[in-house]
Amino acid sequence: MYQKDILKEYILSSEIREFSKEIKVRLSNDLAIKYDKDLYKNALLNIQNNLKMINSLNIHYPANANPILYVYIVPDDRYAKLLRMPKHFDKGTGGGKPVDCYDLDGFNRAYGLSQNLLENKSLDVEISKKVNEIHELSHIIHSQFFSKNQTICEGFAEALPLYTLGLEELFDDHQNILLQLDENQILSAQELLASEKDGSYGVAEALPNKSCSFRYSYISSYLFVRGCLETLVEQYDISKAEATQKFLEIIRQSNYINQWLIFDIAKDIGVSHEVLLHGKDMQKKALNSIKLMTPHNTMCK
Repeated sequence: MYQKDILKEYILSSEIREFSKEIKVRLSNDLAIKYDKDLYKNALLNIQNNLKMINSLNIHYPANANPILYVYIVPDDRYAKLLRMPKHFDKGTGGGKPVDCYDLDGFNRAYGLSQNLLENKSLDVEISKKVNEIHELSHIIHSQFFSKNQTICEGFAEALPLYTLGLEELFDDHQNILLQLDENQILSAQELLASEKDGSYGVAEALPNKSCSFRYSYISSYLFVRGCLETLVEQYDISKAEATQKFLEIIRQSNYINQWLIFDIAKDIGVSHEVLLHGKDMQKKALNSIKLMTPHNTMCK
């Protein structure tokens, strides 16, 4: 059934503001008044600082692109429809997520946000919110390379802030959950792919009322991608940033999705494709490295 693109209509009638050389903002006439009063300034500064952290990795984009990050700010009373928020994430209090970008000088995805998440915010942000925002920005980064399989996309979006940028070391609540995991709570790549199909991906929570980082599917995807990145670091004797670049290119160059994509990853990181698909070696590898950097003694059983 045909449905008109209401976000596209909103953007086509929006105003534009250039926040910095890396960030442009689109928003309605009413919200532009608030922007011009600097009511969104601190929140946008935080986005800019998080983007600078990502940019410090010197990621090379296809075709030597240098895309602009577009922030699409939408009204609170329409955010769920305009941003197409998944019901199991929407608590009715606003939200943000990557959305289609309609600006040719931008990334393939823009950062869509309800205005209440930006108005009169502090520059001081707790670690969970910082990780969550870099998670969303990471989706926008990988949109230049790939957008296939939730398992890989979400795993990468978690691994970039927590592993590549090293924020796991500061995220005590997250470490505690990881180090208390039972092996049965860790999903294999095959189980994650199956959860994508049956709609259960991202539903089960390790802790209620927390960010996606505390959902079992996201945790397993993170551990899977982190394990792959660590394997690349060891195999090629490269930095975490270089391994992240290589992983982006591996997924971009693959013609496959689902289990065949896992087989392609296995080939490029030099491990058994059956073990990578059905086993939990990558996840345990990542979990053990997290244990070594913490004072905790608990580990995956």
